[in-house]
This record gives sequence, structure tokens and C-alpha cells, in this order.
Amino acid sequence: MPLTDTEWGVVTAWVRDYLLDTPDPHDRLRQAGYPNTFIGSLALTAKAGDNAASLVRAVRHSITAQLNLLDVLLTLGDLTSQFEPQVLALRARLADDERVHVSDQDHFRAGVLRNGAEVFIDRAQLRERLREFLADPEKTVLVVDGEPDSGRSYSYSLIRYLGQHCGFRPVRVTLTHTTAAAQLIRQIAARLNPEADPPQLNPTPLNDPLSAHEWAVQQIVTRATAAPEAFWIILDECDRLASTSDAWDAIGQLARALFEHGPAPEGIAPRLVLLGYPATMPQLPYEIRKTVCRDTARILGRDDVDDFFRTYFTQAPVPPADAVRLAAASAAAVWEAAQAPASGDSPMRRLCTAAETAVGTWRSLPPGADYADLLHRRLGAPAALEPAAPSEERRAYRRAACLLVRFEPDTLRLPGEPEPSGRAQQELVDDCATIATNPPVWTLRDDVREAALADLPGPAAARRCLEANLAQVQAGPAPERIALAYLSGRPPDARRLDADALAAAQQAVMWLSRIPGAAGIPDPGQFQNLLERVRLLQPLRRLLEE
Repeated sequence: MPLTDTEWGVVTAWVRDYLLDTPDPHDRLRQAGYPNTFIGSLALTAKAGDNAASLVRAVRHSITAQLNLLDVLLTLGDLTSQFEPQVLALRARLADDERVHVSDQDHFRAGVLRNGAEVFIDRAQLRERLREFLADPEKTVLVVDGEPDSGRSYSYSLIRYLGQHCGFRPVRVTLTHTTAAAQLIRQIAARLNPEADPPQLNPTPLNDPLSAHEWAVQQIVTRATAAPEAFWIILDECDRLASTSDAWDAIGQLARALFEHGPAPEGIAPRLVLLGYPATMPQLPYEIRKTVCRDTARILGRDDVDDFFRTYFTQAPVPPADAVRLAAASAAAVWEAAQAPASGDSPMRRLCTAAETAVGTWRSLPPGADYADLLHRRLGAPAALEPAAPSEERRAYRRAACLLVRFEPDTLRLPGEPEPSGRAQQELVDDCATIATNPPVWTLRDDVREAALADLPGPAAARRCLEANLAQVQAGPAPERIALAYLSGRPPDARRLDADALAAAQQAVMWLSRIPGAAGIPDPGQFQNLLERVRLLQPLRRLLEE
């Protein structure tokens, strides 16, 4: 599997601090073995951070170039003395990617990802839809719907895998109940090019926010089309979006803009993928109907698990002599373990975790060991399928970031720390999504944020976390400031807030309601009603102001 954006953020920091922290980056890269033509293609400056971002952006186009960069980093003694295991782990994943990339296997049929650390079970229809979508330049939108817990967001794992081997780069934005159009547009723009200025949301200024958003969407599509790499814009968990959100209009505008741009030169046209986009919500523009691929996810059954292990064992490069028996034993053990009552992950995730345990057990099986017995013992262990408990330090950094919309991991502070330790980048690399790369700006994944909010001892601890990181808060209406006002006993008057401040307040109270012992927090629905009213009256107010 390709490295995540946060992992590339860590690599960028290593490049900045250990490779390009020099007044002559050209000479440093020549010493590292890079050819002059490649060095000349980079926009090198006197700033190590800019140079690191430029180098990493350039090597991401090729697995071989990615491996070469990590090999260069492994020659740096100052770096390897601290982070050699982490660099080697990332390199091993990329080496596996390169092995798969040059093999003759059908990437669309892949069932084992990340060198056995992740599996993708069934979804034959999705695999064919993705093949069709990638092959037809006239197709611009892929819609994946289905029942909850049927694997709609799970589809992203296969899309990420295919991106590494089929020449496109997926950029993912996960929607929430409070996502607004302006927020969605800024997030997409930042994922596409973190170094570029954000799109103008009201350039004229226009009285109609819809027209202003459409202008910004056109900028996004124009930039994505002109980029040297093919982007797939992934909007995940669409069904979490409020039915009254103006983000639905922005999604429709984005789909129409991609359609109107038409097919670009091979491999360059951006695409849109909507995961969890229900038929009951606002539909896409009528005129794009012939450019849409659709897939309906379904909940996995026992037959799917049987088929997965039958394929895994019987179609291995060197199938074991008793492949059929091993497949049957694996499927039975995995299905039984996944059906056991437990808390924590969803049934879909538990099933995949059990299958990953089986694959890992087989691959690491000691000579002469009984596979079936060992697998039963591993799957039957207490909490075998539960997520691994994070370390106390990782939990502390999660709590420090859980009330921040965005943060720089280099400067995230724990309460009581006089200076940032810089440890947040290593501790939270698997818990975040990237917003910007230079300097790195991250945001906690929604599931991690929910767990961290529930992990806070109480409102006082939440206030200390916020106060330690006020420098991370952006100017203007921000959920962090409103959350701190409630935690400090000075709540704002909701009736006096404008649309942006109401959206921020709604997000703040939703977070605060998850904190144990929080009292006096209003119902988020109150802010939703006020927000709808303000948005309805906004054009009239602008007209009167003029």
C-alpha cells in the first residue's frame, strides 16, 4: 500500500531536517546521487521546508523514486540513529509495492494489501466498476451506496491500492454532519495542493453564495486538471452530511464542473468518487447521468469469506499441498471469531481483522507448527479482534488535539509542557489526515477524535488542552474559541452570531457534548435551526447593506 499523506509528512520533515538543512541544496542533492536534470526541475529556494516539500512532491510520481528517497535517508547517520526502524518499515512497504507493480497480477483482483497487513474481501462488482471507471475517460463520477456497515468507506482501501499501481492519486475528504460548502471547498483545495493559495469564495463580491461557491469549484477543477498527476477526489461518508447542508450544492457543482471540463489528456483528468451517497439525498445534476458509474455495497457473508480464502490458498504463487483444507479451516475460524459478541469495531472491521490475523499467521508460521491450532488460539485470545490499545503518550497527544480543527504536529503541546517536544508527529501519524504540508498541518480522523473526547477526564482537562494550544487556532470564528468560552463559563449569545460563527458553534457544542461530565452544553440542533435561518436571510441582508 502507498504511504499515507501523514506518513509523507513525516518523510518531508526528515528531508527538511536531515537532508536539505543546508545553504546549498543543489550540491546536497548531487551528493545524494540525484541527476542534474532532476535537480533542475525542482523549485529550490533558501528555505529547507520549501525544498523538502518540492522534493517529496516530485518523487511521489514513481514508486522507484520513492524508494530511492528512503534509501538516501538511510545513509544519513543523524537520522538513522533516531528513526532507522521507522524508515525501514516505510521502505519495506514501498518495496512490496514495487514487487507487486512489476508483477503480472491483476491489480483489480487484489485481495491481500500492504504485504498481508490488510485484506480486501469480495466486492467483485466494485472491482469491475473501478476497472470500467478508470478505462473510460468519459466517466467522471463514481457513486458507491449501500447499507450501513456494508463496506462503502472500506472501498477506499482498494482505491488507494489501485492509485499506486494505476497512475492516479486519491485525495480523501471525510464529511460530517456539520460540513458546510465553504469548508468542503477549502478542504478539497488543500488536499489537492497544500502549497497553493485557497480558492476565492466571494471574489466579486457576489450576493449569492451559490455563485461564489461555483466560482471556487471551477478554480479547483481547473487547478486539478492542470496538475501533472491525475487526482481522484474522494468524498467519504456522504450520508453523515445534514440534509439541509449547502455542501450538497457544492458536490453537485463539483460533479458538473468535472463533466463540463470534458476528457483531458490520458491520465490527467480529475475524477470524483462519492462513498456512502444515498439515493434519498439530493441527487447529482441530470446532465451528468451518462458519465456516472454506480456500485451498491452489501454486507459480507460466509460465502464471501470462503471465496477469499479459497482464492488466497489455491492461487498462491506456490499453492500448499492441502490448500483446500487450509482455506476451509481459515474461513471457518475467521467467520466464527468475527461473529462473537464484542464491543469496539464494527462487524465489517472485525471480519477484516480476523482475516488479516489468518493471513499473518500463515505467512509467519514456524516450520512444523499446526496452522489451524495456532490460528484458533490467536483468534480466541481475549480482545483478539479489538483495536490495539494506544500508548499513554499517544492518548495524551490525541487528547491535546481533539478540540482543534487543525494543528501543526511539530508544535502541538501537552498541558504543562513549557515547549513542544515534537513527539506528536510520530505518535499521531496513523491518527490524522493532512491539510497542508509546509509546514505540516494535520487534523484528527473523526473516529480518533470521538475516542479522544470520551477519554478526557472532564471539562477542566479539556480547557487545559485548549489553553496549551491556542497558538494553533486560526483567526476568525473558530470552534476552538467557542468551545473555550463554554468551558470557561462565558458562552456566546447564539442569536448574535453570523453564519460562520454559528457553524463553528455547532461544531464546538457537538464536540463538548462528548466530554464526560460536561454540563450546560446546548443542543446542537438549536444552532442548526439558527444557521438555516441566517443562511436563508443572508442574500437579503447583503442586498440591504449595498
